[in-house]
Amino acid sequence: MVIQHDNPLLSHDEVGILLSAAATAPSMHNTQPWRFEVTGSVVDVLLDEDRTLPAEDPSGRMTRIGLGAAAFNLRVSAAMLGYDTTLAIDPDPDRPDIAVRIFLGARHPSRNSPLGALYSQLRRRRTYRGPLATTDVPSTVLDQITSAARCEGGELRWLDAAARYKLGQTLQAADVLELHDEDRLTERGRWVGGDRAHEGVPSAALGPLPTKPAAVRDLSAGYADPARDSAAFETDPLIAVLTTAVDDQVGWTRAGMALQHSLLIATSYDVVVSFLNQAIEYSALRPQVQDLVGHGAWPQLVLRAGYPAESAAETPRRSWHDTLDVWQ
Repeated sequence: MVIQHDNPLLSHDEVGILLSAAATAPSMHNTQPWRFEVTGSVVDVLLDEDRTLPAEDPSGRMTRIGLGAAAFNLRVSAAMLGYDTTLAIDPDPDRPDIAVRIFLGARHPSRNSPLGALYSQLRRRRTYRGPLATTDVPSTVLDQITSAARCEGGELRWLDAAARYKLGQTLQAADVLELHDEDRLTERGRWVGGDRAHEGVPSAALGPLPTKPAAVRDLSAGYADPARDSAAFETDPLIAVLTTAVDDQVGWTRAGMALQHSLLIATSYDVVVSFLNQAIEYSALRPQVQDLVGHGAWPQLVLRAGYPAESAAETPRRSWHDTLDVWQ
């Protein structure tokens, strides 16, 4: 890490606030695949190649989604500090590792903005892998969650009962493939299970094992873990597919921004979300999910949503100092 701070625009505390907020973003297996460079009033979100998942995410789609989510959190924390922001995706052809460049504009310390108001939800948001309560989420809340994704260029498509049934069949096929995919399971062992201080998904955050087949992803892929309990899960949860109009790096980054905006709005209403992305991680199965949402849309994530029936454990994060490459 190179740090230069002769008369910096941003104070040490402000840089810490921005990067700590970015780090609360979700990423596949909590790899936290981001690095940052701060140059004057510009913050670059960079890909960390050492934190990618070549076996489970060969295209880099899920990694890009994580970078987009981190970039959205930067905008939220900047808004909380009173800064206007604009952004550019893939801003420098000579620096393909820069996924998003965020420009901080004028500062209005006394201004309250809807974006800045989401700052209080950053550390409340957690991926919830436990059973859901039977209480229905009001349609007005679902509408706000959907609108949040749309603001960032994504679309949340809530599945009806028939589509959820078809998705269940796809999920079962994906789970079978996963159990026999040695490369994926070996790679996952680096990031999932056990006690983890700074990265990955510890056993405590895996959630209970379902007593019957359920629409929930078991990241342990069937391996016994004595730290996990078992529980009865809901039979038919709310499920949405997050889609984008294009399926390229820009679309994936936009999907991450749309995801995080919708997750923070959901959290503000105490709605929790987990992911069923195994249905689209296999190229042979992704078209089956696309059939459920229409061929003009590209499925990027599958979300299971509702009110929690129990508490969710926290996943660890690295210190922001460990993610800062340059400050000048």
